[in-house]
Amino acid sequence: MEIPFEEFQKIDVQDSLDRKQELTSEVLDNNEKLKFKFNTVEYAHKMYIGQNGIYVLRIANTGHKPAKVENNFKVMKQQNHPSCIVIIDNRQDRQIIAIEHNSAFGKDPSLAVIIQTTLRKALQNYRLTLDVTQKYHTSEFWQVVDNSMMLKGIDYVDFPFAYPNLPEISDMVGEYMNNIARQTNSEPTLKLKGQNNESVNLCREDQWLLSAIKACAASGRPILIKPKGSELRKIGVDSPVYEEISDETLTELDQKELFDSKYNIIVEFLNTIKIVYD
Repeated sequence: MEIPFEEFQKIDVQDSLDRKQELTSEVLDNNEKLKFKFNTVEYAHKMYIGQNGIYVLRIANTGHKPAKVENNFKVMKQQNHPSCIVIIDNRQDRQIIAIEHNSAFGKDPSLAVIIQTTLRKALQNYRLTLDVTQKYHTSEFWQVVDNSMMLKGIDYVDFPFAYPNLPEISDMVGEYMNNIARQTNSEPTLKLKGQNNESVNLCREDQWLLSAIKACAASGRPILIKPKGSELRKIGVDSPVYEEISDETLTELDQKELFDSKYNIIVEFLNTIKIVYD
């Protein structure tokens, strides 16, 4: 933290939570002060759209190594800063970030980590944090369960619940878990462990279990499954969610005569993004 601990303790967390989307928009609206940084590298960006809680920008990989090009048998290096489109939906009770899937950024750091680090730094003065994690399909959970039950069964399952969260996701885990999170200032994890070294029994018709899977998948929090006699499996790695939007929509975003039509298409695209994917 960059503020004294005494001042940090005085910040009204509930007030910050009530205004979390307003505070996030304040960060994104201040384009002159908005700097995407990770460690010592600052990543250039260009904001195209910033209205009604919807932001469209490009972030360039300024830390990308120069590319080698060859012409007439001469090898030269030239700067190469590939970029990604980022669409942020900060409308009421939405909070979705869509990141273009291309090779501009690698995994260390990924663009999601760069965005997360930048927004966390800006929001920490309000005792807020923010995770940028990828949604995944709930069907991956049952695929691993089915494969495990064909072998020796399951030792345990861990469900990590992100709190605080969007109301629609928090409601999936019920008021009891939400109360625990509030009272203990924690992100609770539910661990289901088989009794007497027997296998955990997981039923597809158990509504609470289905809601727990949905809450984790919607939050991008990997569920951990430990099959008997096998290595730990992390659910959420093999089935990330991707949605398609046309390349044409994301070109010439700075052309005023095209602005309204492209903005409307982007809004329609964001409206198709679901909370939970089967």
